[in-house]
Amino acid sequence: MKKSFWVGAAFAVFGTTAISAQNKLSIDKVYSAYLRNSGTIMENNQIKGYFFLYQSDKIDKNTNQYTLQVLDQNLNKVRDIKFEDSKKLSLLEAAYNGNSLSFLFKNEDTKSLEMKVYGIDGKMKYSYGREYDKKTEDLMNRYVTMHTDEGTNQNVFDLGEQGYASVLPVRDGKLRTYQVDYYASQQKKQWTYTPAEDDERYTQAEFLGHTDSLIILEVMKKSRLLSGKMSAHLVGVNFVTKKEAFDIDNENDSYTFVPSAVTKTKDGSNIMVLGNYFEKEANIAKDFSKGLAIYTIDSRGKIISKTYNSWEDDFAKYLPLNSKGKIDNIGFLYIHKLIHAADGKFFIVGEGYKRQANAGGIALTALGAMGGVRTNAGVTKIVVTDMVMMEFNDKFKVTKATIYDKTNNTAVSSNMSDYNSQHAIAAYLKMTGSFDYEFTTGDSDNANFSVCYSDWVRSSEYKGQTFNSIRYNGNKFTTDKIELKSKASSMKVFPAKAGSVMILEYFKKDKRLDLRLEKLG
Repeated sequence: MKKSFWVGAAFAVFGTTAISAQNKLSIDKVYSAYLRNSGTIMENNQIKGYFFLYQSDKIDKNTNQYTLQVLDQNLNKVRDIKFEDSKKLSLLEAAYNGNSLSFLFKNEDTKSLEMKVYGIDGKMKYSYGREYDKKTEDLMNRYVTMHTDEGTNQNVFDLGEQGYASVLPVRDGKLRTYQVDYYASQQKKQWTYTPAEDDERYTQAEFLGHTDSLIILEVMKKSRLLSGKMSAHLVGVNFVTKKEAFDIDNENDSYTFVPSAVTKTKDGSNIMVLGNYFEKEANIAKDFSKGLAIYTIDSRGKIISKTYNSWEDDFAKYLPLNSKGKIDNIGFLYIHKLIHAADGKFFIVGEGYKRQANAGGIALTALGAMGGVRTNAGVTKIVVTDMVMMEFNDKFKVTKATIYDKTNNTAVSSNMSDYNSQHAIAAYLKMTGSFDYEFTTGDSDNANFSVCYSDWVRSSEYKGQTFNSIRYNGNKFTTDKIELKSKASSMKVFPAKAGSVMILEYFKKDKRLDLRLEKLG
């Protein structure tokens, strides 16, 4: 179970600075540390430094001072960017694309969303603004109720050196749809893509990834708000031509494919898409999938190849699971990461989650029923379970799977766990940062890599948070673990230079951030 409040976001190397390594840093006068989307600076999969934004002073009753701090990989300060703005300014999300930083702010004074793009030199390059209104009210409500400090970016993503994209939910009367906003970082340019209306009036989109020219989305559609029947689409929006490049809906396929992750093929010429596949007439919101499928497509959406790995026939050789894709004592798998190794192998990092009876919720529900009172307690709860590392050959067929045990931690205990499908629950767990997976680091060609996750241990020897890594050396996997006992109000572990992690602690009473590098193993 995570006890952290920062979320990682990748960006590349800044100008070199001749400062000796110190491996430890304290920052005072940190007035608020619930800020989101501080993160790591990376180049070719290697850690080069860190950035974070915090409230550093109170100017007057209406104005705060904010500081954007940039550090190198040894925790030396590289840049301090300070600015003043309304106390009603709140940072929603941030991203880095290789040559600039972007921050999406909500300004309650002006009722606007503001995207500010900064260069590596700390100077603001461009500022984009737009009012928020009833159409984006759902987005505002989501940030208030669901965008926790442990959550991941929901709406703002980097597109490489070209710029950034935001994928926003939009409500227009009874219509539920989405829009994609593009923000350039090399010149001042912004445009909006809105999908064409169709018979499916309730649509939601999730960002899966990008190429040099495409924004790739998973789009779920249904005709009625309360309908459980949905259709899944893989949509590509070309941010050069500003037009939809493809919409793959499986209408002519033998199975229904629900995409969940994308990556480029090893040579970069095509796109590999991973997701669950279902019987053609299955209800993807309620029914169980048959297994995992891997599609290879080109930039126009033409399907080049399809590979299916079924729970019953393929994964059952390596994992104790049933035909419904549920692994004994683990539950369903959420896919966090796709990794192409230098030796041609292909790895998928998964984490388990499952629904369990909630004794406390059952008791409260029974008492509420006796008293005629409705409660928000669920009779079931969702627990996050173990890590699973799956290995595939160059034909994308599974050849091995290994379970890495960790403590089962309760992620959801409200009544939402009673009624939502496993797919909706997985999306919620990802959004709120309830999974224990943290990040993956390694060589630029993934000849060596480490998959890192947190855990909350309850044993006679130790009780508290641990940080764990599953390390691949090109031949075999080994594991490392460090204990993270601390008196800090909040704590987060970041990736660091080879063999280390960076630990950040916030001491709320002292208004202080402590950062240090610590060796793994």
